[in-house]
Amino acid sequence: MTGSDLIRQARSASIGTLPKSPRKNTAVIACIDARIEPNRILGGDQGDFHVIRNGGGLVTDDALRSLMVSQYYGTSRVVVMMHTDCAAMAYPAVAEKARLEDETGQLIDFDLHPFGDLETELRRGVARLQDTPFLPYRDDIKGVIYEVETGRVRTVVE
Repeated sequence: MTGSDLIRQARSASIGTLPKSPRKNTAVIACIDARIEPNRILGGDQGDFHVIRNGGGLVTDDALRSLMVSQYYGTSRVVVMMHTDCAAMAYPAVAEKARLEDETGQLIDFDLHPFGDLETELRRGVARLQDTPFLPYRDDIKGVIYEVETGRVRTVVE
């Protein structure tokens, strides 16, 4: 099935009645992993959260930029959600960068953000958000790990 087939088969949903600001005034930074569904995991529904996703659920420059936009539109709480069995941890960023640069003849001028420990990276990301002067709301930032094996959400940074 092609991407075009998926789009043609997609059910249309009227989202015109949902507000730009999420109902739970919360932004979630989460991984792109298809098993991770922040709304379901956190007990929400469409329109309850702003969800910012990237490989690993990391607090990258772009995640921070998206969070700045999210807070402009009314969010005041943040949940950084990482998860066990994360493929981004095993991604060989250094080797892949070298391989891709060699293969393409082009330099990769952005950080691939390799990391090896969930809790360490989660604490680092939450600290970055708490310390940045660019977010007006930094008092309610939580860091959690979703355990894919059990379905449990474990709070690491309160």
